[in-house]
Amino acid sequence: MGLFKTDLYRSFIIGFLIGTAGLVAATGSEARAQIVAELIR
Repeated sequence: MGLFKTDLYRSFIIGFLIGTAGLVAATGSEARAQIVAELIR
């Protein structure tokens, strides 16, 4: 049963990291576009 707990926590951690990376990538590209738009003005 101990192995199941370890795998479960590992899956949550991996999912959290992948989700965080996706969120940072999505918001980062929007922020970069806004900064470029401000610099062009």
